[in-house]
Amino acid sequence: MLEYDIAPEVEAFSTNIGDSCNFDVTMPQHQGHTALVRRVPEELDDITGVDALITNRPGFRIGVKTADCVPVLLFDSTDKAVAAVHSGWKGTLQNIIRATLGRMAEEFGTKAENITAVVGPCIHLEAFEVGEYLVDAFCGSTPRERYPFARLLPHPVTGIVRWHLDLPGICRQQLLDVGVPDRNIEVRPECTWEKHTQFYSARRLGREFGPQRIRNCIMIK
Repeated sequence: MLEYDIAPEVEAFSTNIGDSCNFDVTMPQHQGHTALVRRVPEELDDITGVDALITNRPGFRIGVKTADCVPVLLFDSTDKAVAAVHSGWKGTLQNIIRATLGRMAEEFGTKAENITAVVGPCIHLEAFEVGEYLVDAFCGSTPRERYPFARLLPHPVTGIVRWHLDLPGICRQQLLDVGVPDRNIEVRPECTWEKHTQFYSARRLGREFGPQRIRNCIMIK
């Protein structure tokens, strides 16, 4: 289990493949790669296909499942609220981080300047090979626009040079863009593709581990 030291009043962690999951957590059974956000437990009957949960209820653990996609855990230190966000490339393109913080502002009065964020284990630039169309969608079509979130790199196994995308770097930039202070953002160094024996990597392992996923959880104590 990878535990995060966000604040004394918060429990936050990501479970790896070998961890038991004998703890209570509310998370969508299905995540739709959307920018949909729900407040729980108030909207608990409407979380299917949703990719971000928010709550201000102490003792109510929320989470999202990932398998290369970017998990983002958020804590509002002033208004005492938390969020768990699943930001795959589709959700990142739709800026689910902005949507989540917008909903937290509506529900709890959250201000981005009071947010502490952890970007958890996910696939990193060196292993995230993508088509040029996706680079254009995220970064624009000129070299200046593409830097620093896209690179032409050799794949770590095949050696073929193709475009690679820095998805956690983009998520970090989206947090900065909405006003989260840089000092309050932690981007974990663990790449799921590289550490596939510890963390689930859909790209690396395929269906070998069936329904297992990394569970990324947060709770106000």
